[in-house]
Amino acid sequence: MAKQLPLAVVLSSDAVGLGAVRSLRLGGVPTVVVMMDPWEPVRASRYGRKILVPRTANPDAAILDVLSRIEGERPVLIPTSDHLTYFASKHRAQLESRFRLCIPPDSAIRTVLDKAKDTQLFSGTDIPFPKTVQELPSSPADLIRELGLPLIIKPRTFVDKENLGWRNVIIRSDHDADEFYRESRARFGSVIAQELIPGADDTLWEFIGLFGSDHNIARAFTFQKHSTMPAHYGATARGVSRYNEELVDLSARVGKLLHYSGIADIDVKYDGRDKKFKYLELNPRLGLCHYFGTRCGVNLTLDAYRQVCGEELPVAMPQVDGQRFLAVLEEIGGRLQSGDSLFSVAGGIIGSLAKWPLSTGPYFTPSDILPGPFAVARVGYRLATKAWRGQLGTVFTKQYEQGV
Repeated sequence: MAKQLPLAVVLSSDAVGLGAVRSLRLGGVPTVVVMMDPWEPVRASRYGRKILVPRTANPDAAILDVLSRIEGERPVLIPTSDHLTYFASKHRAQLESRFRLCIPPDSAIRTVLDKAKDTQLFSGTDIPFPKTVQELPSSPADLIRELGLPLIIKPRTFVDKENLGWRNVIIRSDHDADEFYRESRARFGSVIAQELIPGADDTLWEFIGLFGSDHNIARAFTFQKHSTMPAHYGATARGVSRYNEELVDLSARVGKLLHYSGIADIDVKYDGRDKKFKYLELNPRLGLCHYFGTRCGVNLTLDAYRQVCGEELPVAMPQVDGQRFLAVLEEIGGRLQSGDSLFSVAGGIIGSLAKWPLSTGPYFTPSDILPGPFAVARVGYRLATKAWRGQLGTVFTKQYEQGV
């Protein structure tokens, strides 16, 4: 009689949660999906038992209450967003009595979720990263003198991003810097500034991997981006799987420096000026494209589950290179933001689908078809709601008119 596998409990966030459920299914893992939002695309999936967390003024308490009612002998808890990873870390002492937590050490989480602490840690090491100002100087001229132009302003944490209402601000001129200082000086404690490394979207790369308790890489999947959402500064909209030894080596050094274990999603950009890959950020959880990795032979979710359960990982197989990733909804949003016409965007999407008919996406897959149309309906509803409330700009990167 086959041994019953421990239950996996996925704290689901958008396409990342959906991909985790599908990846676990391939290993025959029984799964419960805890959803924060009734519009989660995983709700339409064939896989996993779904539980919706009720909306309350105290979401942490609501999640803890839902988790307290899940039966099973120490299920594996897998959060799929920065917010949910922070939640699991914050309540680690309480949760560990009932769950095996699939998260990195608390010290690493606290560091990488705060870009000021993150970049400060790397200062003086052999990890290359963009020139950074953790605390903005008193004048825009001093900021430009230190970083040059163009530069990018980023929220320090995911909480700051939610409070600020934007993902990034691009500063391309003295005028842009003056405007930002005039409008946002009260928010300086919530942001950092970095030089904007030159290069097209295909200079952006990503590593999604699993670190063992010895802080060495146990699994690695790498790919090259071709476009993003928001345009040029966001999550992958198009990409191709390519194993990149230099990127894996950089990620290994980052893991050692952080004493890291568990899942990591590391973004980098190739800087043609000095021919180096430069670290941008580490998300201490599965990335949007982790299911792309599963389709390319690197099932990070399943291996992270096995690692937490104390199992020996099977021999790693090389990733399948040359596979295409296309997130249709993100590609449409990114291209519209870039100023492409609706006709041009539609033609480009149809051309991409014709050229890459078997490309992997985060929502659409032949074996689990309903999350795709569900996600389309959800995006349409959310964009219409934000437009009605005058909040559509929060989806994108802020650029001053004079700097475009």
